[in-house]
Formats: sequence, C-alpha cells, structure tokens
Amino acid sequence: MRNASIQQAAGHQVASDSAALLRALFMPLDHLLASGGDARLQLSPMERLNGYGCRPWPRPEAFTFASSTATSISERAYARANNARERLIEASLTRGVREAFDTRVEQMRAELKARLQLDKAIEIIFSPSGTDSQLHALFIARALLGTPLVSVIAAADQTGSGTVHTARGCHFADRTAQGIAVEKTAPVEGMSSGVTSVEISLRDENGIVRPADVLDRMILDAVAAAVRGGGKVLLQVMNSSKLGWKCPSDECLQTIRTQWPENVQIVIDACQMRLSRARIRQYLDCGYLILMTGSKFFTGPPFSGALLVPAQVSKQMTDIHDVPLGLGDYTNRNDWPMSWPDIRAQFTATPNFGQWLRWEAALEEMRAYYAVPGAFRRSALARFGEAVMQILELSPSLEPLACPPREIDNEEMSLTTIFPFAIRRNGDLLQLSDCTKIYRALNSYFNPANATDDERQLAAQLCHIGQPVALRREGGTMAVLRISAGARIVSETWSTDDAIAQANLQHEIDQVATICKKIEFLVTRLDELQ
Repeated sequence: MRNASIQQAAGHQVASDSAALLRALFMPLDHLLASGGDARLQLSPMERLNGYGCRPWPRPEAFTFASSTATSISERAYARANNARERLIEASLTRGVREAFDTRVEQMRAELKARLQLDKAIEIIFSPSGTDSQLHALFIARALLGTPLVSVIAAADQTGSGTVHTARGCHFADRTAQGIAVEKTAPVEGMSSGVTSVEISLRDENGIVRPADVLDRMILDAVAAAVRGGGKVLLQVMNSSKLGWKCPSDECLQTIRTQWPENVQIVIDACQMRLSRARIRQYLDCGYLILMTGSKFFTGPPFSGALLVPAQVSKQMTDIHDVPLGLGDYTNRNDWPMSWPDIRAQFTATPNFGQWLRWEAALEEMRAYYAVPGAFRRSALARFGEAVMQILELSPSLEPLACPPREIDNEEMSLTTIFPFAIRRNGDLLQLSDCTKIYRALNSYFNPANATDDERQLAAQLCHIGQPVALRREGGTMAVLRISAGARIVSETWSTDDAIAQANLQHEIDQVATICKKIEFLVTRLDELQ
C-alpha cells in the first residue's frame, strides 16, 4: 500500500511538472524568445530594446546592419518560431513535453548539419551563446587531455569579454542562462582546477596589428612552453573576430597539429560565422572543435550558440562518464547529443524554450541564405562591400579602418563583410564614451533642438549597427563602430529577375548612406546626446 501511494504521488508530480511546462509554451512568443539567456536579453523599460540594441519581435522600421553584434528577429524567422511552438504543443499533448522537446532538438541538430553540409558523425552541443560554448569546449579538452591545462587565446583582444573567464573555467556573469545566480570570475565547480590561460593580443601596445609571422611565432612559443612544462593545451583560434581578423595562420595550426597531436586540442572561434561551409568541414576533418552562433552573420536572434564536435572527438566522448558539477549551471540534457547518453544523464531535462526558439529562427535564416545561388551570394556581398567603403571614404567625419586580409579559398566569405570606422570631430578621434552616445542615438528617435524638418526626419530614422569597440593606438585610445553585411543582405534582395535583385540591393546601400548621414548630423550635435 505504501509503495502504491509513493508511485501515485510521483505520478501526480510528473503530471504537474508536464502541465507547468506546457503552460510555459503558451506564454507570448516575444517573452519566450527573450527567455533562457542572461541579463543581456532583458528589455529596457523605455525603448524595449535588449542589451544588444534589438528586440525579440520584428523591427522592420529600423535600418539594420548590426550582424557583427546582434540583429532583431526577421518576420520570416518570427513566423517559423511561432509555427515550431505550435507543432511542439501538438506533439506534447500525445507524447509529453520533455519527450517531444528532446525529439525536436535532435531533429534540429540534424537540420543544422544539413544546412552546413556536415557528415552525420559530426555532433553538436547547443548553448545560449558562444561564450557558454567555450565552457563546453573546455570540458571536452579537460576530459580528453587532462590537467594541467593551459588555454592559449589567440587574438584575445578581439574576442568576447567573457572569454578571459571561460578560458580558465570561471563564471563570466553573475547569472547563468539557466537562471542560476553565480559569482562572476569565481571558479565553475569542477572546471577551473588545474587550468590557466595565456592571452596573445592581435595588436601591440601601440595598437598596431602584429605581422602574421610574429603572431604565429608567439602562439607557437606559448604552446611549446606549456607542453615543456608538462601541460596540455586548449588553443583558441580566431576566425574571424568582431573586426574581421583571423589568427593564427593555417600553416601555424598544421605545425601545432603535427608536432603535438596528443597534447593540444584546437578550437576555432567562428562565432561570427564568416567562413564557408567548405572551410568548416576542413577544420572538422582536422579534428578541431568549432564555436559557432546563429545570431551573427546569419542574423538569427541573439543568444543561439553551438559547439561543432568532429567525429573522432565525438567517438572519444562516448566513453566519458564524469561531468563537472558546475557545468550543470549552464546547460541541460537536451543540449547534448543522444549519442552521448552517459553525459546527457548528468544534466537536468528541463527544456530551454527560448534557446530552442532562437535556434529555430536562426535555421530559417540559414535556409533562406543557402537557398540563394552561390554566384548571387558572392556578387551581392561584393557590391555591397564596395559601396559601403565608398560611402565611408566620402564621408567627412568617418574614417574606415584598413580591412584585414581574407582567405581567397573561402567562397563568398573571402570578401570583407565587417566595415569598422572611426569618427573624427574637429580633427580628433572620438573615444568610446562619445561613440557609445552616437551608437545609442542612431538606434533611437533623436529630437534635436533648432533643426530643420529634413534634419528632424533624419534624426528620427532608427539605425542599428555594430556596437562600438575600443582600440589602443599610439599615444592613447580610440573607438570604432561597425557596419556589417549579414545573411539578409543576400536572402532579402535575391530575385530571379536580376533587375529587381539589383534594385533591392541598391535600397540596402541607400540605407547605409542614410546611416552615415545621421552619424554626421549626430557628430554636430554631440553635446546634446545623453
């Protein structure tokens, strides 16, 4: 009788839990899309924008070239997220929420492999962000290589602010995407012991980009020193950075891979996703892990990360049984592939609906992008890039930075798609604080005093571009803003009628010209900006 009562109570608990999850799915879609991330997804009370300057519902009124930072969800992707939610609700009514959700996430894993043309043996770990995925990469490196482990970070000054913490197995914020309060910079339980880091900056103390051979030598020396000291290495490679840089060279990586095959795990920071599918496959064939997102170049909503795991590494992970306790603060069972049952069993099965829906949206953007013929993808990005550089060079106050060299064998991604520029006022380069004022005023309705009707109309146009980035330079510092080409430059301009496609593309270019005009106007009104 007592056992029957216990079983009945457990059954009621399971039913209640499933009902609560089902109720959560009926919450407003905007709310769900902004859930399951950290504080950067919270909306400001006045403008209803998150920390990235975008929102979890379509924002067609804004001129948007912010894919190097983040982009508001498109109408097409919003519709897919809504349809996906409806399908999950239907499946949950017959199979239960957890089983239906687990099945859908595994299907999404297969879809992502198909979009990137990856072998089925490749595995994928989903996460809220590329920063969270760095912890997953560290877990794999620790599990396979052991400790002491040295995280060598190439182009450390070009990566996200959280990398310095995740590279050492520490918390990078005060709350995880699972909603768990933690202490920023404190160790993640079971992740930080025996882990140190070495940061190698792309730029020298004067802000000048180091020559490629110098960077290669610095990275080789750091890896060699770690191995000589009895350590293993997790080498974090940049391809590409928030300003478009790649570091180190492929030749350097091949040397490391050949010289220390048992001592080094390489992970490619490809969170910007400005590299071709062929290049991704090449990296995976070499045994490299790859950090990616659906929210940068592909313009899915922010907070959709993943770690691509090569087949040979995935096979090794099936023998891993121990998982650091603190990793459960950042992930759940559905994030991990079904082919790793022992690892999955260590995590809770609570679905992260927000992360899932953001990935549904990102996959829709990827579908639309790759549905466009490759020749147009390349020609559209080339024409757009040439036009942006011309607009910047003709602008009296805007000063474009030199574009980094690109990989010529990288399909359309051999083209420059991030265009950083500094701003001068009265001959002086603006610092981060003033660039931030301009960035925020660009993305809001600015009501200037004593302005003409045309100036007021210009000031009212919403313009969303890449967040300002601080840079060292000889004798001080400076900051740059970024205009970036994302996947929608291609997918939303393409037409089988070439005249229509070219007109659509010109419309995008005209929007960039308007953005630069608004910046010029804001420079003259800088003292009025909050």
